[in-house]
Amino acid sequence: MSHPCDIANCRRISRALCHCCNQNLCRDHLNEHDDMLNSQLNPFADEVNQLSERLNCIDVRQLIAYDTEQLLCWREHSHRLVEDYFNYKQQELDEYVNKKIRQKIEDVQHLRGLVNECARKQDTTIDDLKSIASIITLLQKEITAMEQKSFRFNINPLHIDQRLIQLEEEQNTKIDFSLATLGPCLHTINRSEDSAKPLATNHRVTLIHHDNHLSLLNNDMKVVKSILWPSVWIWDMCWSSTLARFFIITRTDIFMLDETTMSLEQVTIGHELCLCSCSCSETSLYVTTNELASSIYEFSLKPTISIVNRWQPADLCQVDEKIQDMVFRRGTFGFILVNQTNHMKRLELRAAHTFEKLWTVQFNIVDPLDNLYRLCSFNYDEWLITDWKSSQLFHITNDGQVKSTCTYDRIPYRCCQIGSDLLAISTRNGVSLHKMKE
Repeated sequence: MSHPCDIANCRRISRALCHCCNQNLCRDHLNEHDDMLNSQLNPFADEVNQLSERLNCIDVRQLIAYDTEQLLCWREHSHRLVEDYFNYKQQELDEYVNKKIRQKIEDVQHLRGLVNECARKQDTTIDDLKSIASIITLLQKEITAMEQKSFRFNINPLHIDQRLIQLEEEQNTKIDFSLATLGPCLHTINRSEDSAKPLATNHRVTLIHHDNHLSLLNNDMKVVKSILWPSVWIWDMCWSSTLARFFIITRTDIFMLDETTMSLEQVTIGHELCLCSCSCSETSLYVTTNELASSIYEFSLKPTISIVNRWQPADLCQVDEKIQDMVFRRGTFGFILVNQTNHMKRLELRAAHTFEKLWTVQFNIVDPLDNLYRLCSFNYDEWLITDWKSSQLFHITNDGQVKSTCTYDRIPYRCCQIGSDLLAISTRNGVSLHKMKE
């Protein structure tokens, strides 16, 4: 049975059924329909060509530059560990052999004393001569054995655990975000105004000071673990993926918190420091001092936590300036600095190894009280700044441009990104979680 063409106002009889759109079409409209579908391939072909061009333009050396640098640092550090271990064992061998020689020197000196004593008294007996001869014979044998002896180490080959370095893709991905699209509050946890404002995350849990406790929150802002904290003001917190520990700093002390056991351990500093902020790289903990002409101290994380470097004010800021905050991110440091002469603040990005200045963002806001700006690494390679005095948030791009700002509806003291699309903001009496919308 024949069917009319389904195209409006067409009186021709259909010649075919188009299975993709389930229409009966005459010959002319079938051809038009076919041409129309084929023409829609052209934009796809253009997009495929663009994707191919983008892949061809990827600079692999640049893409892996930071990770290659980390491998090189690891190799250098490992070589240094082997060299240190070698020197330790070399010294151990030297000391062992020298100790043996010193013992024989003492025996010879003792024997010389016996001979001299007998000569002084002039009453040597046959027994004295036999005793001295016996001691000389014994020492001759022991020294001969020592001269011919080989001191050998039992040396085991150094085996490298292939799991020591594992390739993983970073979970955080960059999104096209603006503070203007910051979503409404998803969850909030309330706390007293006396709670310290810093927070830190490992993307599984977030650490906060909750009344008189250190508490770990899940991504619903619910307390999952908690431990009593002494009544000492917390200045900053950060996470070390190398140690799988949170660091907490007070004015004078550094503590470590184990996420699993919730055990709290004080770190031995060995210096009297007045601390302000902290941040971790893969190999080090960095802390800044809370003083004019601030310094940075670098602590090794392994094998022990100890000071390995200090950067003087001349490397960082002027004598009338202070570092208010510092964050390490992928081979760079972000610094918030305040000038206490003109009372203005700026954000600087510097290379981690050389402290070479990469760019600066100047905030032309005069603040005679020098209230704190706080900084967090944000959206993969960008930055977010909180100004509690004006309740403003500043979104800074990876090339030092102010991308967006907003006035928060509460007083924001600190913030941190959780995963790829959640933003936690610490306020006067709570922590709120927001969705980052593209």
